[in-house]
Amino acid sequence: MSAPGGSDTPQPRDAKHTAAQARIRHHGKQGGGTATHAFLPGALEVQERPPSPLGRTVLWLLLALFALAVLWAVIGKTDIVVTAPGKVVPNGQVKTVQAPADASIAAIYVVEGSVVQAGEPLIRLDPTFAEADDTRLALALSYARLERAWREALERWLAGDAAARVPRSGSSLPAIDITRAEALFAGHRDEIRAQLAALDGELAATRQEFHTVAAEEHRTSSSLTVLEERVDAYRKLMENQYGARTHYLEMLQQKVDLAESLPVLQSRKAQLLESAKALQATREGLLAEPRRTNLVALAELDAHRDALEQERRKAALRERQLLLSAPVTGTVQELAVHTIGGIVTPAQVMMKIVPQHAPIEVEALLNNRDVGFVHEGQTAEVKIDAFNFTRYGLISAKVIDISDDAIQNNDGSWVFQMRLALEQDSLLVDGEHLRLSPGMAIAAEITTGKRRLIEFFLSPLLRYRQESLRER
Repeated sequence: MSAPGGSDTPQPRDAKHTAAQARIRHHGKQGGGTATHAFLPGALEVQERPPSPLGRTVLWLLLALFALAVLWAVIGKTDIVVTAPGKVVPNGQVKTVQAPADASIAAIYVVEGSVVQAGEPLIRLDPTFAEADDTRLALALSYARLERAWREALERWLAGDAAARVPRSGSSLPAIDITRAEALFAGHRDEIRAQLAALDGELAATRQEFHTVAAEEHRTSSSLTVLEERVDAYRKLMENQYGARTHYLEMLQQKVDLAESLPVLQSRKAQLLESAKALQATREGLLAEPRRTNLVALAELDAHRDALEQERRKAALRERQLLLSAPVTGTVQELAVHTIGGIVTPAQVMMKIVPQHAPIEVEALLNNRDVGFVHEGQTAEVKIDAFNFTRYGLISAKVIDISDDAIQNNDGSWVFQMRLALEQDSLLVDGEHLRLSPGMAIAAEITTGKRRLIEFFLSPLLRYRQESLRER
């Protein structure tokens, strides 16, 4: 072993490391620090190599970007946009053609896509039942008019017009109906005449008997007066003994008989007078009762005739409605019937007519949660699904109407119908203006305000904080 302090004396390992590090620092100061680290053992290289500034730079950049993002989220604002799906519709809406009643199809005059003019026939339904109803009502109306004709003539005759007849001139009745009315009038008139004749005969007989009894009463009264004088004369003769008592008693008996018959005659005369009055009242009633009945029948006939005329007008309308015509000029769409003889039900949609060259507008469905922020007059941007808006652009529109009540959508949600007026009805597609067609799907976007970006991130948290821990 070497002596202490000699050059051959072995050094401790830590001392060797310290000497090596000193040499590295010395060489590093001379400019070869980075290259020198490559000659160190791996552990020393990691320990002695200085940290790279790139990592710190990236870290600080990320922190700066995050700070800027937070600052932008707090300060920056973005538009709040309501999106409402819908479609393009004619300004007058698509016209629906429906069946008016249960009927079978007799003829179909159009096919899908046919262009029709307003009033042009589309479908004819079988009119058999409607024609039968019209015939029945026409017959009932004819009978009512016929009955009224002879009852009016009877009314004039009962009122004292002995020459009353069913008028032929100026009548709307056919000749055969007038003949029937005349026969009915004559039959009722002759029946009443026969009853009147019987009463008149009975009344004449009663009056004749009354006059006979009255004459007999007058004769009896006169005879009684004369007989009373004769009885008085015979009584005086008998008292003076100039006459026989038997003659006096005979005269007295005649007087008593006449006196007793006089009240009987007077009673009979009174009975006959009452009978004559009763017969006269019966005769007057025989005219009054048929007249009252006839007047009531005339009033009922008027009401019945008016009701029949109303029913016939409705039947005629139903018959006209069996020929379905185009309500507007347009194109046939969604034709739902194709079979001759097929049955349709009331209000069944048979086809739709899209008005031709009619102004168009947008009909959209506004979500229930958005209806409070959209009002009439707001502007909107309409995207047409058929044309990519990034290439062909948007169409500006204005909200013109929002329904007062919600309707249930196909998915069960409640939505409000909204109508928007388009500023233009065409788009420039490949150098050509293409007009929008009814039925095109759209998406209407309406800006309802502005909102800070951070609110978009905080809103779910706030909602969850508000709604959490409430479950049963």
